[in-house]
Amino acid sequence: MSELQSNPPAPENHGGGPYDTGTFMFHGDPVTVLTDDRGNWAVLGQLCANLTLDANGQRQMIERNAWSKGRTCVTHVRVPGDDRARPHFLVHERIVPMWLANITASRITDESKRAKVERAQVELADALYEYVSARRPVREPSKLELARDLVEALEAREKLEATNKVLAPKAGKWDAFMNAEGLIGMTELADILGTNVRQLTGWLVDRGIYRKQTSEHGGRRNLPRVTYRNSGHFEVKFEEKNGFKFPVAYATSEGVDLIVDLWTQQNAA
Repeated sequence: MSELQSNPPAPENHGGGPYDTGTFMFHGDPVTVLTDDRGNWAVLGQLCANLTLDANGQRQMIERNAWSKGRTCVTHVRVPGDDRARPHFLVHERIVPMWLANITASRITDESKRAKVERAQVELADALYEYVSARRPVREPSKLELARDLVEALEAREKLEATNKVLAPKAGKWDAFMNAEGLIGMTELADILGTNVRQLTGWLVDRGIYRKQTSEHGGRRNLPRVTYRNSGHFEVKFEEKNGFKFPVAYATSEGVDLIVDLWTQQNAA
């Protein structure tokens, strides 16, 4: 994969065509996203203004780190609330989580400002991922691409069958604990690990596997992050009790393997 180039031309002179610009709201603050043929970009100055951080200091911190190489640029963009397009420093979607993780929230003395930063560290990367995924255009694949996909699928199936033969004993060891859908509740999983469900979910939050989320039916619960749901480690189902609906997390066999492996490594350390 070719490396992204820093400091591309302004949108009107960009060889790949102009940027597609959109905005979503994150806890009442606008987040502008620019999309071109190399991916999605966020406006650092806008994000810093939302979080009451010094944009120049954050830019310097980003540029000092090797993970930012080829993942930043400067171009003209008009952000909400401005009367014209201005040069802005942009960060690629791939390094937004790295930037957030490098902010030391504990050094922020103002409690309300620190809370905004900590909330962004937990939720902003997921919100950006969900936004750009929803806007990603659907393109019909060519016959050549379909043929390649078919060959890759056949090769993947052969590899999977070979892997399953090796891993079958490991995968089958959880069968006795799974329900009819091949899932296990977190209370049952906590029993297997010799702890309680509150401690287990708190530990999963600390490991970045869970985060506190607001349910569409109201209330806030610790639930698996979107990335771990999409990867097949967890499923979230809505259940009803006393007339109220609420989300409940279940682990798949892959999720059980992940949790048990990490739990064992931690206790062995």
